[in-house]
Amino acid sequence: MASTPVILLLKRTGNSSDRPNTSTVQAGEAALSFGGADPGLYFKDSAGSIRKIGPTHYATTAPNSAPVGSAGNSVGELWTDSSTTNYYLRVWTGAAWQKVGAAFADLAATATTATTATTATSATTAGSAATATVANSAVVASGVAVVTTLPTAYDGGLVYLNVAPSGLYVSANGGWILT
Repeated sequence: MASTPVILLLKRTGNSSDRPNTSTVQAGEAALSFGGADPGLYFKDSAGSIRKIGPTHYATTAPNSAPVGSAGNSVGELWTDSSTTNYYLRVWTGAAWQKVGAAFADLAATATTATTATTATSATTAGSAATATVANSAVVASGVAVVTTLPTAYDGGLVYLNVAPSGLYVSANGGWILT
């Protein structure tokens, strides 16, 4: 027996987008799809759903868009959407593809929250913002002014200098103290 190798094979397919069917796979059983366009290792969970273990799908269309086997996707399955110049990581929620970090606007003239914005309530880079990482003019919700130069006279007490030496400054005795 030592000279005779034993080969164990999983249920498998080389067809792209050929996912296992819940009726052909037992709970805990693994099935392999090694088709180049949508490879993955699949198993049936205790709730009877097929789950995918395997690489993040990278394409302009979602994985399993044109299924050969079972239709649908696994909850938690990942897709790098390359259909636009901004590549997005998306996750399948069980009902729809959700963009990771979708609470943010990507580029906006006006937005509640934005990565780049002309006017925003909260922004990473902004022309005018209520809260900003980089801003031309901003006042954070706590009343701290975000400035690019320290004012000569200021009644507010606190400012955040957004250029070197950046930091939170306190107005005291007619001057500024970096905290």
